[in-house]
Order: sequence, then C-alpha cells, then structure tokens
Amino acid sequence: MKKLYLVDVSGMIFRAFYAIRPLTNPQGLPTNALYGFLSMTVKLMREVRPDYMAFCFDRSEDTFRKEIDPRYKAHRKEMPEELRPQMPYFRKMGEALGIPCLDAAGFEADDIIGTLSKIGRDHGLEVVIVSGDKDFAQLVKPHLTMYDTMKDVRYDDAGVLEKWGVPPRQMIDFLSIVGDSSDNIPGIKGIGPKGAQALLSEYDTLEGIYENLDKIKSASTKKKLEEGRDEAVLSKRLVTIVCDMPLGVQPEDLRLKQVLRDDLAALLTELDFKGFAKTLLGETPAAAPVSEQSTVAAEASAVAKTVVDSLGPDHSPNGGMSRFVRPAPAQPAPERMTFNTGTIREDRMDLAALAKWLKPETETWALQTERGAYLAQSSGDGWTIAEVASHGPELNALLNEKHLIYKGFDIKAFSKNHLIDSPQVAWDQMLAAYVIRADKIETPHPLFTLYNGESLVELPSATQLLTAHLRLESQLRKKLQSIGGEKVLFEIEQPLVPLLAAMERKGIMIDKAMLAKQSEGLARDMAALEKEIHAETGGVFNIGSPKQLAQVLFEKMKMPPGKKTKTGYSTDNDVLEKLAKDYPVTAKVLQWRELTKLRSTYVEALPQLADKETSRVHTTFNQAWTATGRLSSMNPNLQNIPIRTERGNEIRKAFVAAPGKEFVSADYSQIELRILAHVANDEGLQRAFANDVDIHTATASEVFGVKLADVTPDMRRKAKAINFGLAYGQGAFGLAESLRIPRGEATEIINRYFAKFSGVKSYMTDVVEEAKKKGYVETVLGRRRYLDELFSKSPMIKKFGERAAINAPIQGTASDLVKLAMIAVGKKHGHEMLLQVHDELIFEVDKGRGSKECGEIASEMESVAQLKVPLKVNTGVGPNWDEAHS
Repeated sequence: MKKLYLVDVSGMIFRAFYAIRPLTNPQGLPTNALYGFLSMTVKLMREVRPDYMAFCFDRSEDTFRKEIDPRYKAHRKEMPEELRPQMPYFRKMGEALGIPCLDAAGFEADDIIGTLSKIGRDHGLEVVIVSGDKDFAQLVKPHLTMYDTMKDVRYDDAGVLEKWGVPPRQMIDFLSIVGDSSDNIPGIKGIGPKGAQALLSEYDTLEGIYENLDKIKSASTKKKLEEGRDEAVLSKRLVTIVCDMPLGVQPEDLRLKQVLRDDLAALLTELDFKGFAKTLLGETPAAAPVSEQSTVAAEASAVAKTVVDSLGPDHSPNGGMSRFVRPAPAQPAPERMTFNTGTIREDRMDLAALAKWLKPETETWALQTERGAYLAQSSGDGWTIAEVASHGPELNALLNEKHLIYKGFDIKAFSKNHLIDSPQVAWDQMLAAYVIRADKIETPHPLFTLYNGESLVELPSATQLLTAHLRLESQLRKKLQSIGGEKVLFEIEQPLVPLLAAMERKGIMIDKAMLAKQSEGLARDMAALEKEIHAETGGVFNIGSPKQLAQVLFEKMKMPPGKKTKTGYSTDNDVLEKLAKDYPVTAKVLQWRELTKLRSTYVEALPQLADKETSRVHTTFNQAWTATGRLSSMNPNLQNIPIRTERGNEIRKAFVAAPGKEFVSADYSQIELRILAHVANDEGLQRAFANDVDIHTATASEVFGVKLADVTPDMRRKAKAINFGLAYGQGAFGLAESLRIPRGEATEIINRYFAKFSGVKSYMTDVVEEAKKKGYVETVLGRRRYLDELFSKSPMIKKFGERAAINAPIQGTASDLVKLAMIAVGKKHGHEMLLQVHDELIFEVDKGRGSKECGEIASEMESVAQLKVPLKVNTGVGPNWDEAHS
C-alpha cells in the first residue's frame, strides 16, 4: 500500500525554531528554523521514503473558526521577530524539494490535512499525519495514523487510546469537554481529562451525555455539565477538523515531483547551508571527479569499511553494525573509487522517443524512486538513462510490448507500479542482498553504504543513482559467489518474482456481506462482555486502555501485579492469563481483546482494502523480510488470519471463489518435522514417515512405551508439543509451560524422547557447535542464516541464538521447498495461484475442475525435492477458503 505523508508545517516550524540555536547567513538573515526544518524534512524523507507527500500551510488571515468565536486563538503570542523573516523561505524550500505545498483561504492547515487524509484513504493510500498535535487524533482510523517525529512515536487507534484515554472516534467529544487553553477553546469548566474519559465511557458522545443528564449521580458533575452546555457545543464546532474542503486535489497531484536542483542549490547557497548542498545534491560529474568525497561521504565510507572488512558477510542490510559480532580477520576493501561506468547520458524522452530508443528483450536497469522511475540501457561505451516518470498507461503498454529483461532493486515493485505482466528478472539487488544476509531490506540506500563504501546523496541525479547501482551490482555478485548463494538467488528467489507479481495483481475475493454480519455479531458479544466486566469490577472504564485497566485490576481490585513497564504495571496477555485462574474477570478481558482484534484487524479492515468493483483483496508479498527466508504478507496480512479459535476461523469463510470458480487448497503435511527427520537422519522419525504413521502418535508410542493402538489423546497431545517444541529449540521449561505440567515431568519426557530419537539429540548438539564455529547455519539448499546472537555476552540472547541455530535450517528449508513448489506448479497453474500461506497454496480454478487439479498439484509439490522421507501434500476443494482447507 502506497503512503501519503501530510505534514503540519506550522508545528514543524515552531519546533525547529526553538530546537536550533540562533543562526544567520552572511547577510544577517536568521536561519535557525530553516536549518532545523530542512533537517527534519530530510530525515523524514530518508526514513519513510513517501510515495505521496504534502506540506500543509496556515495562512495569515482569519479562518471560519474566528467568525464562530472571536476568542479563538486570542491568547496566542506574537511570532518571534527572528522567525518572521524566515517564513517566506519554507514554501520555497518545499517547492524546490519537489513537495506539493497547499494552503486555503478561510481554513487552517488542519482542515487541509483532514480533507487530504480522506482523499488518500478513499483512494486506497496509507495516510500518515506528521504532527504531535492532539487535535489530529480525531482523524486516526485504520490506515490513517499520526507520527510525532520529535518523540518518534506513531499513534494508531490503540496509541490514541493509550495516550489520551479515549479512542479516536471520541476525541472530538473529549476535546469539547476538556477544552484547549493554547487555542482558547473553553470546554466545560471544572471537568478534566479523567472526568471526560469516565463520562464518554458511560455515554459514548457529548450528545449522549446530555441526553442522560438525569442519570448522572454526581450533583457537582451534573451542575458543571448544565452550566457548560453552550460552551461545550461551541467547543465541538471549533475542534472538529473539516474533511470535505473543496480543494480540487487528486492523489496524483500529491506525488513527489522531481527536485528543482538549480533552485534548491541557489536557495542553499543563499542560506549558507554548505553541508546540505553536499549531502543533498553532491557534486556534479563536471565539477568533481567520482573519486572525490565529501567529509560526510568519507565518514560513511569509513563506517562501511569497518562493517564490510571486519565482519565479511556478518552485516546488517539496514546499514548498522550488529549488536552481536565476533572478531574476524580483515578482508580486502571493496573496489569502490576506481569503478568505471563509462559515459552516462541522461535524456528526458517523450513516449515516442522512448519507444524508438528501447531495445526489446534487452537487459534494462529499472530504477524506481519516490519521484518517478528511470530506465537505462547499455549504449556502446556507456549508458543512456531516460526518465519515465509520467507516461502512465501508455508507458505500461510499451513496457509490456518490449519484453525487457530487468535489473534493479525490487523488480516486483517496479512491475506493480507499471502493470508489467510476468516481468523477466536478470538481477535483483534486493534479493541478492537478502540471499547474502537474510533480514528486512526495504531500500537500497543502506546497501550503497555497506558495499560501495560511500553513501548516496539524499537527492541523487539519475547519473548518481545509476552509478551507485552499477557499483552495488559488482560488489553483490562478488559476495554472492563467495558464499555460494547463486543457486538460491537464480533458482528460487528471482524465478518467484513473476509469480508473486501475478498473485498480487489477481487478488482474492471476499464476501463483504458475510463480514458485515460477522462484525455485527462481534459487536454484540463485545458489548455483552463489557457489561459483565464492568459489573464484576464495580465501575465503568475503557477496557481497551492499558492504563485504566491496570488501575482497576491492581489498584482498585488489588490483584497481584506482574511485569512493570515504563508507564506502570503491564496488562499484556501473559500477565492476564496467569491471573485468570484466580480472577475470572481477566479471562473475560482476554476474550474481549480477542473479539476486538478480530473485528478491527480483519472483519472491518478487509472490506476497506477490497477493490470496490471486484471485491478482491490484493496483498503484497515480501520476499526480503524474514530471517528464515519465508515470505511475509502485508496490507493486508493474509498469512496471519487467526484459525485457532472458532470465531477466528470464521473469517476464512469470507474468502470466496469468484462466480463459476472454486478453490483448491494444497498444504504440505508436517513439512518441518519431515525436514527434521531428514537433517537429523533419525531412523525412528524416518520410519514413521515412511510407513505413513501419524507422527505424533508414533512419537507418543516410543516415548511412553505403549503400542500405537494404546496411545491416548493426552499422550498424543504431549508428543505433539515436544515434536514441535524441539524443532524450535524448546527446553524443559518451555515444554512445561505449554503443557502446564511440572518441570520435572517435562524433563523426564524430553529425556525419554532423546533416548528413542537419538538422531535428533545429536543434530541439536552438532548444529549449534557448528554454528558457533562458522557464525551461520544453512538450509538443505544452501540458504545461509547468520547468527550474531551466538556471540553475545548476554546468556538470554545467546540462548536465543542456539534455538535459532536448531530451527533455522528446518524452517528455512521448508521455505525453500514451498518456493520451489510454487515455481514448479506455476509453470502450469501460475495464473490460478492466489495465495501462499506458510505451507499452503490456494488456487482458483473453474468449477468442477478442482478434484482433477488436486492430483496434479499435489504430485508437483511432492516431487520438488528428494528427502530421506517422503513429502506429503493434503488437498481440498471448496467454494471458500475454510471449506477447501478443511
């Protein structure tokens, strides 16, 4: 999901003014606020890489709120004299940076932000309001958050509730009651935040409070409400942000524009911001050869050299040194400053020229930036690079016609932006770096620093960008070859790109009516639980507020507190689960939380994410995200649909096949335990799988010394816990916790298990020792996972590293096999594949074909690798995901 960042410029200006010491340029112009503002803007853009952005300005004349109440903002101090001459430059700065700048007569920046946030959400964007002002909390909802950059805090629905004690939908009413002295909003005299929270928890809205005035027991509170009614109504009009201004703006108007490099350079020169000129724009090729480095670049180069040279492959793709490293011999420094790209010619082409220039079926660099995209092809002794930012559907059609072979960073994302069918991938920098070191990789910029030895300027030209990518390719290929990672990249990761791109574009249909019905049922059950909880705790409070809940449980009801956090005693699920045995009300709180999460995260959110015409939800699959090599899913996360509870499992029924279609589910059976049998070379496990005996029953038979027919459900339950627990490096304490049995009994069970399955015990010991020697473990297919945690001085962190050493080869191999299965099945059924969820693949086929397809798909999946035990795939057919999977 693309992101729209809306910046409250006034708030940022004043924060910058008071945060930076007085500065002036040579002509005596104060510049401290401008310096701080630019610093904050650059930092924000570097960290979030927004797709869309807007600077929202206040104007000097009065707004409609002043007409409603002349007292509005009457107590505001005059603007500091040192700030006044800086004000005209903020807009110039934004425009030079290519950031859309908006203001509107008669309205405040808050109203522009409110209107743009609605436009953004209506067009499927993730909206982020850059401000810490509590007024914006009223706008927060799914896919609309606040980001306080000064405190580095993001506020979603739960964050608003935790900070101000009421959810976003009640913030207008909350502010109407408590008022705001900074804006001279009166509120209701004598009622503060706690009083407002209690009233809104009981009566929901300001109107609800006044409709139930006769039910309020406190005579004092009733009197304050009666006397303050008019002020409260007035305050509500003042604090309500307008979200339907006639701005005449569409999301495309909010895309970042190309940097006005000459204008920005002139502005930075006028303000005497020499350091920014270097870090933002760098030196042009004509002005300085590539071998020259700025002080900042030299420092970045030194950091990168330290990381790459001292650790070899043991680095973090996100750009910082790991917390847990071991000394390693120095490695040769990467070739950086002597790299020769030949000549690079920049060209801004129209569509006709682009069509004539692009050679079909040719390796082509596709460089996507927040401000547009570039294509580059080799041209004799160098490269030609063309800007292709604004051609739209015509460009998309042209790229499909040319059948280019792409190189770049995250080719899948580029193909998604330009609707490219089945993109052919020659080289993907993101995936190459991920194979070298599995971790979350979102942008190429940290990789430039680590591998090229110098950071890219913040606002690179096309030439600077292509040069950095060509250097990065050279370094990544060398590193990939040194670790033997070519097979994983070229046979698993890159061939998966066109399949995932097709799956994202196709999406999966949801039944909105069914989800609406589920939402109503969840709301009723939540309301009933709220009444029970309030009755049992002796008062009304906001159950969703950890702070209020802690006060009720630990101060009012005197329950024994557990963990303590910075803000007080924890009320997380672990704490409440331990209390539930003696205090049943905490079990109801847990149940309420589960229903609340189901409703907000899935039942209500999914319809908002679905295409309005097709009712299909389009997730994004992340290939370079997890440490284990597994795919992840986001916006929405379809790999985390809860299925362990009946209410959670109901959600899968709302994923339905299109008319005339049906789902086929193909799910690897106990793939990680089969891989454990293979890597541990354990005869007992291998025999059970070879004979197609239920592995948990077979394990119970061996551990408890009974015949298969005599294994009880309780024995099988314990065997299942140990089978899965040991695969994740679980010890006696963890097993005792999961089975709720004494630790001594858990130890005895584990000892009996290892006596019967000695190969597993040997594997667990050997793989940890080998990892400590090498610093990494490998999957069966050669994917590495580096384990810096093994060299930590912290026993807890080191123990985590040992558990990861045991599990990573198993889980990573499972990931590799599922990906290979997708590639194998995709040759025939790629157009029908909708989802990959852990070990399960979902297909949408013509109605009546499902049973036939099951056999073909299962056969392909079971033959992707030859292990020492057979792979087994369970299949199913149905009109919805739940029925196909069961």
